[in-house]
Amino acid sequence: MRRAILAVLGLTIGVSAPGLAEAKMKVFACLPEWAALTQELGGDNVEIFTAISPTENPEQVSATPALISALSQADLLVCTGGGFEDSWLNPALSRAQNPKLGKGKPGAFYASQFVKLMEDHDEKPAAKGGHGHSHGAAKSGHAHGEGNPHIQGDPRRVRTVAGQLGRRMIEVDPSGKALYGDRTKAFLQNFAALIKELEKKAKPLDHVHVIVQHEHSNYLLDWLGLEISGIVEPEVGVPPGPADLARIVEVAQKSKAKFVIHAAYEDPRPSQFVTERVKIPLVKLPFTVGGTEDAKTLTDFYRASVDRLLDGLAGRDRN
Repeated sequence: MRRAILAVLGLTIGVSAPGLAEAKMKVFACLPEWAALTQELGGDNVEIFTAISPTENPEQVSATPALISALSQADLLVCTGGGFEDSWLNPALSRAQNPKLGKGKPGAFYASQFVKLMEDHDEKPAAKGGHGHSHGAAKSGHAHGEGNPHIQGDPRRVRTVAGQLGRRMIEVDPSGKALYGDRTKAFLQNFAALIKELEKKAKPLDHVHVIVQHEHSNYLLDWLGLEISGIVEPEVGVPPGPADLARIVEVAQKSKAKFVIHAAYEDPRPSQFVTERVKIPLVKLPFTVGGTEDAKTLTDFYRASVDRLLDGLAGRDRN
């Protein structure tokens, strides 16, 4: 009997001890790009909830019951920060009541704390166009907070964020230190090679003038050296009127803009109007991971963005 009991105990111990897979770290990602980056660094060790889909407007997030529930259970919050998500995230955090994600806690990770943000008006490429674009947050509900938040367009900044995020994941989940460390190191090496490869491929885009529907791609265009001649929306979130469209058509003609860009989540009709009048291509950019069929991973996102811009330069539409 004693041997039988010991045998049962041994079997139980063998099953319940280190051989049993540990619970995954639960991550709440505000945006698809941060979900994709966290997945790259965490692999099978992480379970990720993303606040919005790749084709939804990142400035119009709804705090659904499912979102609140995910926040309440998360071990790590990964967002842009810089005031970008404040309008919905702060109330959602209050409702979720998760002390792990409180301000200053290891579980609260904001990418903008680790990179320099561009200003919509003061830094290139936006400043070169003299576009008179307005960010009227009170009227449109749009808020860029401390600067342009769309840093996912620049892989150099994302690489910096990745290094910091890898360290934070280890701090939140020390049991995964070896895995997070190895995956982060590999990601940083591979991303450095990707950046070098794409910069060489994108050389023809340097100093090319373009029209954009909104300042969603400033970081991407700045990285590749393109220049914004004008912006289709006179005020973010407010559809352009006839006078606005006439103005941007004139700007496109005078600046010899090569094509017009819109993000996958945007209604393309205003930009399409401009391309039809000026006879230049319309290029849809994924804007984030998963925004288009050819941008399913972070690496694909940058490759697709460069390829689509080069197609525009070659006179081809990309939808």
